[in-house]
Amino acid sequence: MLFNSTLFLAFLVCVVALFYQLKPQGRRGLLLVASYAFYWVWSVPFSLLLVGSTMIDFWAARFISAAKRPGMRRLGLVASLVFNLGVLGLFKYADFFSSSTYSLFGVRPWPELNLILPLGISFYTFQTMSYTIDVYRGNLAARKSIVDLALYVSFFPQLVAGPIVRAGCLIPQLDGKDRGIHWLGIRVGIGLIAVGMLKKVFVGDPMGIIANQVFSAPERFGGWELLLGTYAFAIQIYCDFSGYSDIAIGSAALLGISLPKNFDHPYLSCSITAFWRRWHISLSTWLRDYLYVPLGGNRAGRLRTYINLMITMLLGGLWHGAGWNWVVWGGLQGAMLSGERIVRLSEHPRNRFIGALRWALTMHLVCLSWVFFRAEDLAQSLLILKRMLNGATGEISVGLLPALCLGALLVAQRLRVRALWLKWCEGHPRGVGWAVIALIIVLVMTFAGTSSPEFIYFQF
Repeated sequence: MLFNSTLFLAFLVCVVALFYQLKPQGRRGLLLVASYAFYWVWSVPFSLLLVGSTMIDFWAARFISAAKRPGMRRLGLVASLVFNLGVLGLFKYADFFSSSTYSLFGVRPWPELNLILPLGISFYTFQTMSYTIDVYRGNLAARKSIVDLALYVSFFPQLVAGPIVRAGCLIPQLDGKDRGIHWLGIRVGIGLIAVGMLKKVFVGDPMGIIANQVFSAPERFGGWELLLGTYAFAIQIYCDFSGYSDIAIGSAALLGISLPKNFDHPYLSCSITAFWRRWHISLSTWLRDYLYVPLGGNRAGRLRTYINLMITMLLGGLWHGAGWNWVVWGGLQGAMLSGERIVRLSEHPRNRFIGALRWALTMHLVCLSWVFFRAEDLAQSLLILKRMLNGATGEISVGLLPALCLGALLVAQRLRVRALWLKWCEGHPRGVGWAVIALIIVLVMTFAGTSSPEFIYFQF
C-alpha cells in the first residue's frame, strides 16, 4: 500500500531532520533522492517514465531557448507535447478508444493492452508540459541544470496527487540558497498535516464506506438513499482530496517551501463558475491558462466562448479518467458554465435569500454531477439518477449520517475552521501548540492503523 500514515510520517520526519543538517546543495540532493525513493515504493520500473518525461522536456526547453527561428521553436514544443500526450494517451486512453471504436463500428484498431496506469502520471505530465510551454512563451528561462527540473517534477509532497505547481513558482524555492530553519513553516506545516489527516481519516474514510456501499449496488437502494449516498461521496471526495492537499502543502512547508492553495471552501459557492475557482484550483487554472485561453477564451464572441468552455471541460473530464461517464461529467460542467454565461449570472448575489437559493441549486448540481464521477460506468450513472428522480424504494436504509455530516462540513467551511486552527497554531506558545498537534497526529495514527484506504486522486 502506497499511503500509510505511520510510515509516511516517519519518512517525512527523517527527510526533514536530515534536510536541516545539510548544506544547501546537499539539501537539493537529499530531496531528489527522497522524491525518487518515494515513487520507488510504488514502482521502480515506472519511475523510468518519470525520468524520461523529465529528460525530454529538459532538452526540449533547451532546444526552444536556443532556437532562433519560430519554426524551430515550435518544433521543440511539438516534440515535448507529442511525447507527453503520447505516453499519457497510451497508458490512460488506448483501451478506452479501442473499446469505444469496437462498440460503435465493430472493429478494434488495436487489441486491449490492459496497461497499469503509472501513479500520478496525469499530474506530473501537466507539470512538465507547463514548463516547456512557459519556456516557449518566453515566460520562463530554460534551466541549465537537469537537477533543477528533475527536482521540480518529482518533488515528493505533491508528486502523486498535486497541487499541480508551475515551474516559475517551485523551482526558485528549490535552488538550495536558503540555509535557515523555517520555524514558522514547521509549525504551520505540522498543523496542515494534522488537519489533512483528520479530514481523511475521521471524515472522508467513514463517508467513503457509505458511498461504496451505495454505489456498489444502486439497484438495492431507494431514491432518497441514493441521494444520501451521493452526499456521502461529496463529503468523501472533498475531505479526501483537500486533506491530501493539506498534507502536501504542510509537508512542503516543513522544508521551507510554499505550495499554492488547492481548495477555497468550494461547497459554499453560489455558482458553478465560482465552484471551479475554488475546487482543485491548480487544475482549473492550468486548464484556463494552457487550454481555454489558447483556444481563444472569451475573446472571439459568445458562441466561441461556449465552445471553448465545452472543449476545456470535456478534456478536463477525460483528464480524470477514460470512460464515457467522465466525458458526460466534463460535458455537464461545460454546459453549466456556458449556461451561467448565457443568462449572465452574477457570481456574488446581493440578496441573501436569492443567494441561499442559488447556493442550494449549485450544491445539488455539483452533487448530482458527482454521480457520473463516482459511478462505475455511464449505465450505472443513469440508473442512479433515474431511481433518484422517480422516487424508487429500496430494501436497504442508509440513515441520515451523510446529510448531518454534510451540514457539519458546510458549517466548518463557513466558520473557516481550517484558517482559525492555523491562526491558533501560529499564536500560541510553541511548546503548547506542538504538543496539541502531536497529540492529534498520534490519535490519527492510532485510529488509522495500517488499513486506511489510499487517496482517491492517486488513481489519476
